[in-house]
Amino acid sequence: MSYNVGQILFVILSKKNQVYPMLVVEEIVKRTLRGEETNYVLQGGSDPNSRLMLDQVDGDIFNSAEEARDVLVSRATSQIEKLVFAAKEKAKEWYTSSHDENVVHELPVKNEGQVVKLPDGTIARVRLPETA
Repeated sequence: MSYNVGQILFVILSKKNQVYPMLVVEEIVKRTLRGEETNYVLQGGSDPNSRLMLDQVDGDIFNSAEEARDVLVSRATSQIEKLVFAAKEKAKEWYTSSHDENVVHELPVKNEGQVVKLPDGTIARVRLPETA
């Protein structure tokens, strides 16, 4: 990937749950018999002497804070989905006789029709046509 000197990169550090901005301060192009290699020197933090090579960064690098945020949100959502799925599986295993998400629970009948509670918690009134 190509970057510009002066560009701010946003890094999700591998060892910390942190987004860290880094400034591209130098582009180094190396030409050899095997071809051309480009590397970048980054400044980490406010100290201009705090420098490291891009290929030494231990984390995921993004061109914008929004891209980094989207990845973090996606990772968090995935983790939450795993936790909820595991809880549902335990509920099925532990409480098989009293827990079934697919059952429609009936509530008392009223003159205006049948009241039912749907699996998502919604309460609905159902009126069936009278048969002859």
